Amino acid sequence: MRICVYLETADLLRKSGIYRAYANHLEALRRAGADFTTDPRDRYDLLHIHWPGPRSFRYLKRARKRGIPVVVHAHSIGRYDLVGSFTATDLIAPMYEWLLDRFYARADALFVPSEFAAEMLGKRGLGPVYVVSNGVDLSRFRPDPQRREEWRRRLGLEGFVVYCAGNVLPRKGVMDFIAVAERLPRYEFVWFGQRWGPLAFHPRMERRIRRAPRNVRFVGFVDDPVGAYDACDLFFFPTWGETQSLVVLEAAALGKPLVLRDIVAFSALEDGINCLKSNTVRGFAEAIAAIAENGALRERLVAEAREFARKHDLTEVGRRLLDLYGKIIGGEGE
Repeated sequence: MRICVYLETADLLRKSGIYRAYANHLEALRRAGADFTTDPRDRYDLLHIHWPGPRSFRYLKRARKRGIPVVVHAHSIGRYDLVGSFTATDLIAPMYEWLLDRFYARADALFVPSEFAAEMLGKRGLGPVYVVSNGVDLSRFRPDPQRREEWRRRLGLEGFVVYCAGNVLPRKGVMDFIAVAERLPRYEFVWFGQRWGPLAFHPRMERRIRRAPRNVRFVGFVDDPVGAYDACDLFFFPTWGETQSLVVLEAAALGKPLVLRDIVAFSALEDGINCLKSNTVRGFAEAIAAIAENGALRERLVAEAREFARKHDLTEVGRRLLDLYGKIIGGEGE
């Protein structure tokens, strides 16, 4: 069984979660001893497409014509995760979802990173849909005291540091991140992630960033997220919409307590067990302060979060992928 795992314009997507999920799946397949290629011009028994695009569509049609099954990885489920992103995406979201559905409907199966995403696509009559985690490399994302101190010096961090990671977009909760920091001036708040300039220009968000308090920093994209994240003490993610967030898995693996928005996409994480959740600026601030000031609470949340991350280890993801590939090639359902 030879698999082609293909990501169109991979170089352009290197600073995205899509690329990191794609790279995680390649590593998961290596660990599982799979026979695979990333070149759709090679010979293969199944094509696994990670992002719809014109070349992907061409390879999909060619594979179907040759009787080769095609899996499309639905990193996006439509308007839900497009609204509040790049410039003018709110206007094009309905058409974007329609085009996605047209592409997804041509696949033999869809892979999604969460039960929530599977349910959303199933309601639109798409499928079969299988859940495959984006995964996290536990051998790489693990606490390291020496690395932590090095990165704290490099970033100039002192005291208790709250961080978020992701593209700087309204949907990610940037404005609530700043509002919470205003309520907690005794802590530092750092956002790691790409700023896209005119491609993601939102006047209200830009004004908010320019007027952010002194304890807030937007440091841009970092090439070594492991060290940068490990230098911080708590992961705060007030996002309004995700399918499965890689940065949540990475923070959990690094042993960072999690404060998340209470959205259905994070239903696999339990409030008070492996994270704290809220939907208000006040609630977020209270949760962060409680964790920062209560060592016992912090340790309990960290232990449970790391246990959650272990379920998404790349070894498990590799086994899941190979099992599903075999079933799809054999024409079996799950």
